[in-house]
Amino acid sequence: MLGRKLLETEYGVYKELLHYLEEMEESPAVDCNEAVKKQSLPTSASLGLAPWDLMHELDTIPARIKFLNDLYRDVCTNASGAPGPGMQVKVAAFTVWNGNLWGLRRSLLPWMQYHTQLGVCKFYVAFQGRDENTFKALQQLAPLLDMVLISKPFASPAENKAWLEHAARDEWGRRPGNWRLMSKQGYCGNIAFERARRDGMNWMAHIDADELLIPSTSLAAELAAAPAWAGYLKMHNHEAVIESFEVVNKYEEVTLFKTHDQTLPNRTSDVQWRFRVGTYGTFYQVYYNGKSIGRVDKGHIHMWGPHDFLGPKDDRWKDPVHNPEGEWKMAVANFSLVHISYTSWHDLMGKARISCPNEYREAAKAGNITKVKECFCLDFDLHAYMAATKGEEAAREHWTRESLFSEGAVRKDGNKCHVYKGVDRLKHLLVRDRIYSRVTMPQQLLRAQELAIRHIAVGMGIKVPPIGGQLAAAGGLTTAAAGAAAAAAHAAAAKPLPVGVAAAGGGAAAGTGAAAGAGAGAGMGTGATTVTTATTAAAAAAGLGGGGAGTGGAAAGAITPQT
Repeated sequence: MLGRKLLETEYGVYKELLHYLEEMEESPAVDCNEAVKKQSLPTSASLGLAPWDLMHELDTIPARIKFLNDLYRDVCTNASGAPGPGMQVKVAAFTVWNGNLWGLRRSLLPWMQYHTQLGVCKFYVAFQGRDENTFKALQQLAPLLDMVLISKPFASPAENKAWLEHAARDEWGRRPGNWRLMSKQGYCGNIAFERARRDGMNWMAHIDADELLIPSTSLAAELAAAPAWAGYLKMHNHEAVIESFEVVNKYEEVTLFKTHDQTLPNRTSDVQWRFRVGTYGTFYQVYYNGKSIGRVDKGHIHMWGPHDFLGPKDDRWKDPVHNPEGEWKMAVANFSLVHISYTSWHDLMGKARISCPNEYREAAKAGNITKVKECFCLDFDLHAYMAATKGEEAAREHWTRESLFSEGAVRKDGNKCHVYKGVDRLKHLLVRDRIYSRVTMPQQLLRAQELAIRHIAVGMGIKVPPIGGQLAAAGGLTTAAAGAAAAAAHAAAAKPLPVGVAAAGGGAAAGTGAAAGAGAGAGMGTGATTVTTATTAAAAAAGLGGGGAGTGGAAAGAITPQT
């Protein structure tokens, strides 16, 4: 991932960062494994990132399902009678998801809430879970959510047989772990494309539940302006930088991201590479090649791996300048996405539990990395898995060294490491000079939605816990909060569906209002440094009155530069 060297005239732009690097590289190198023992472990509260929603209960799931169904009605159909144009460009999203009620509560529901607010009005979810209560909860999200079922126990025998026959023919499908997952993504994604055409969608994105679209204006405006000669758009991905040791709500607590170098004016990755974190050899640790959103209303299109789409040559794509032969072509989107992965060592342990068949866990425990490589596409995932199989202490140490950017974090050079000092000041410089980006729109939008959900929950007779930020102000959150939340997940599959989920369509008389999530103003385009902060105060003040009142208010999007 090394880029070109900086031109002489460009050194002034990064003067302070280059001076920092000089001092860092002149300092004594240290042992990487010893350094992690001295690394700071900041809390989210100490960083000003304490989440409003601690995600430590299931009781509010009925209110969250009702909120999402109401939001779908207001944003996508305009059936509420409220002023507004309703859905214009019809956008869908596809994902493969495997989770229980805790996963629904902590991942899929907020991910759907956020994207529905942006204008994604159909979700094709290839559900791989086995928990019946979760399956029933997902059914209550129709018609917004359409499940793609290929595996037992919920797929029909014919659906399951068709998938197994495909996997037997497909090279990736015959391989374990990540490879089989990509085969499954391709198979289910093609089913989703067919359904999207059937449902009259214009566009469909392939994004996971740890990925969030960040429009530079609005999603509808971006897609309406897409060049007619392109069959799909490639969105550059910005990779999460984890600042807190105790992340429990990744959508609220993770707001710092590595800026994709293709979105920088001079497209240099030389400086970025020198600010890599941990012992991994590249600036990005997971994937770098973006995600795609494709047209589904102009003929056949199908998956081409997890990051791209493929379609036929056709006259409909012809353009005298850009595509005179009508070839299948991609254009770069003017908007991007953020990728929020490996947000805690608990996250690392959770991924390890489902990544590979048991035989690979035994091979990892025996130190047989050659065998374990069969299960992984990316070295970073491989080494995280190897650490997780050694137990919690090893997983925590590995994650801290490789993923946590805090005082005392390391960068490996040769066989030794250099230590990052003055990290608070360094983060300021990295954001100012666009090496990193501070993205707070998802956090603020979901916080405003949380106020609406809590109002609905009270109307349904559900007891709601205090807002997390209030707890932080009272005394701060500790790692115990993260530990308790993680421990609760172990019993998730056995825990019954909260009372009231089956009747989630009823409840409070309050509607969500089309603006329930606070206005998501301009976001991160291909050249943006900072992203909007939607003003939750406006949402809090607007429309949170008695029963029957709209619970979102017309919160305006506010552009707040981050320096």
